[in-house]
Amino acid sequence: MTKANATIVVLVILTLTLCSLCYVGKPVIMHKYTPAMRTFITRFSNTYIGEKIAQHYYWRIVEDIPMGIGATSDIATIGNREVIFLVTDRLFTALLAIVGFIGSVILFAINSRERMVNISRTKIAVSVAMVVIAGTIMRIVLAIITYGNFDMQSYDIVANAVIKGSNVYAVTDRYNYSPVWFTVLYALMRIEPSEAWFYFLVKLFLCCVDLLTLGVLLSIARIRRLPVVGTAIFFYLNPISFLMTGYHGQFDNFAMLMVLTGIYLYLRFSAGPVLRIALLWLFATAGMVIKHITFYELIICLHTSIKRYWVKLSLFAASVAIFLLSFVPYWKTGSTGIIEHVFKYGSFSGVYGLTSLVAIPQLKYLFILGMFVFPFFLKGRDIIARCLLGVLFFLTFTTGFAAQYFVLPLALGGLRPTRLFLLYTVVVSILILGDNNNVFMPGLHLLKLNIGWIAVICWFIAEVWADRRPAVCEIAASEKEKKRQPKRL
Repeated sequence: MTKANATIVVLVILTLTLCSLCYVGKPVIMHKYTPAMRTFITRFSNTYIGEKIAQHYYWRIVEDIPMGIGATSDIATIGNREVIFLVTDRLFTALLAIVGFIGSVILFAINSRERMVNISRTKIAVSVAMVVIAGTIMRIVLAIITYGNFDMQSYDIVANAVIKGSNVYAVTDRYNYSPVWFTVLYALMRIEPSEAWFYFLVKLFLCCVDLLTLGVLLSIARIRRLPVVGTAIFFYLNPISFLMTGYHGQFDNFAMLMVLTGIYLYLRFSAGPVLRIALLWLFATAGMVIKHITFYELIICLHTSIKRYWVKLSLFAASVAIFLLSFVPYWKTGSTGIIEHVFKYGSFSGVYGLTSLVAIPQLKYLFILGMFVFPFFLKGRDIIARCLLGVLFFLTFTTGFAAQYFVLPLALGGLRPTRLFLLYTVVVSILILGDNNNVFMPGLHLLKLNIGWIAVICWFIAEVWADRRPAVCEIAASEKEKKRQPKRL
């Protein structure tokens, strides 16, 4: 069986399995309690392993409710039916996630070696369509059956503050970004103000972002003559992507979509140097404004596309000015919140990377300096490789971390699917499956984030070395050629 046929067969099996799970789990998806749930949980809990798993998820429910995560705010006020439903919901979520994970790993293994050759357009179209169907099912079902985590409650608070006409930066400390994202939340809240469906709409918006990202990646793959089916699988069926979008609901993918769109337009309009640079700058700036931790991508894009340093500095200054100007309407009453919770925000430290090994406050400033300097050492590489290395440098040396940052290199990695990218995907997917802010699978929740950090370091080193080898070979070849030439008098 050829790789193309094997890919289609696995995609069909995965899609049918997901559809079957959705049919069986329809009451869970529709948020309806049925007597069969009580029977299932009773029988499941009568086994030793089943009892431990049920207790594991019950503990998670008890922890979530006081934080406002879920459909109720007090465990004492809900009845036995609600507890049974919530545990069943958790079990169904875990089953769906593990099926998606296994299917993705198999597809990664099939498509990770040499590229497919002599594939008909029909097979390519069918494969990509199946990837879209399976990946969308995963995202939409997870979006419906899960409320998300602490961030979702923050979104609800922020959207309601905007609707009331309040200054978000003055009334809450749970918003750390530019006004762009709370404008999106405001629009979604206007569509559906009820809490449960608002959460779903946020994730549905992010699902659309992933679909648009897939379209951009496939367009880049065509320009660069990369395997279209593999690119689709490595991104859209990546467990990190569908777990973060469907369950977690963070919007780092929104910022990366802007960067990727800029890269696509830069490659697309190669005949118009001014236009391609202008579009790249515009979209990279949009990515930074949406989520400013991606500022290094803007620097990389400018350094890659422009030779004159005064032009680079001028455009970067313009981008920073646009970002800062977005806060002007909220500065009068929200200046303290903007400074403390946006400009000084550093995410969580001590749980991942360098800060888990040493507690030196000055590391933060050294890291920021490094993010400004590192792009200028990326020479002899194309723009995709440079942007990927920028993300990996960020994940390797960051002094503040949140699990959603693991999404940042996925799209770029899908265009450069090395073995270390696949290792990163498997390791980090397992971490997220066990994360207490995500699926929280028993056993996997004992794993530490630094396992993901090790995978990041390995991928970063491999990418640095992989891009240095061609350059070294070219230099060696040119030196040999010079020696062959007769000496001039």
